[in-house]
Amino acid sequence: MTGRDPALGLGLIPMTPALAAAQTRAAADAVPLAEYAWEAQAGMPVAKWDARFDARLAERAELAEKYRRAGYSLLPWKVFASLPPALKRSDVFAWNQGSLPSCSMHAAAHAYQCATLTAMALGAPLFYDAVNPIYPFYWARGGNYAGGLTLYETGDWINLMGFLPVSLVGTDNMRVTQNGLAKKEQGEKWQAGLVYLEDDLVERIISACRGLCAVCFGSGILYTRSETDSHGVRVMAGVTSGGHAQCFVGYREEGGEEYVFNFNSHGNIYGGDAPFGAWVTRRHLEAYARDMTIYGLPFVVFPEGEFRRDDALVNDFDLPRLEGGV
Repeated sequence: MTGRDPALGLGLIPMTPALAAAQTRAAADAVPLAEYAWEAQAGMPVAKWDARFDARLAERAELAEKYRRAGYSLLPWKVFASLPPALKRSDVFAWNQGSLPSCSMHAAAHAYQCATLTAMALGAPLFYDAVNPIYPFYWARGGNYAGGLTLYETGDWINLMGFLPVSLVGTDNMRVTQNGLAKKEQGEKWQAGLVYLEDDLVERIISACRGLCAVCFGSGILYTRSETDSHGVRVMAGVTSGGHAQCFVGYREEGGEEYVFNFNSHGNIYGGDAPFGAWVTRRHLEAYARDMTIYGLPFVVFPEGEFRRDDALVNDFDLPRLEGGV
């Protein structure tokens, strides 16, 4: 497929010792994850990756397999396409960061949106509303667009201060407006719960994606095109260097190979029915993981959001059917 436009931005920067120390404290202070993180509706947690979380992921993976055997897909872009208009506050799914060095907040927005769609598919009483990455990026940068962020700074902002949804601030993800800036305090309604991946990165990324989670990550490499592998899966190809943040979401197995979906913010450059990314194997993940922690620990994202009803865990829309096994 056609590769990335060189004018498209990157923007992930390495951690400083002070930020690394703050990240270590945040991970040490993490708490057990509540059963349904979106129920917090104020003060979303930084939660532990512990035995309880492992068990949660195993339960979700089993649930995902039950849906697959019943003929349903839980891939977020397919869930998004299946949502009835009454459940959508906006029609944005994939963002393009353009030339701004705002990759980390775009990756976080993609992870948050995917996590929201997964929660809704599993019965959470939420509305879908895309979150505009430019506002948290601008504020986390101290009120400018002039440089990048670490992954830790990105996660810390969305956990404490939250996002602003498109229904409040519009879809311009290149520049803030005075009207949008005036709504900063409303971000507390769209905070993100986080679970840091501190070790065994490749295994934990696969485990999280198998368990229907979205993972925000950074690395010193990225892939600029896609190709079809021996199992007929469209996978990432054309590696290049540069600090860049993206997210992983979605899981599949083909021919004994495990894949997770690599969601980028460089536009529809990868082809196929999900042109904003492509699948990656363990080999790709191992290449990414060589320097992931330089930019901050990867983290799983859990969404908050606006409730549309009082009762929980009732699926009230038709899920997409499997096509080609995914």
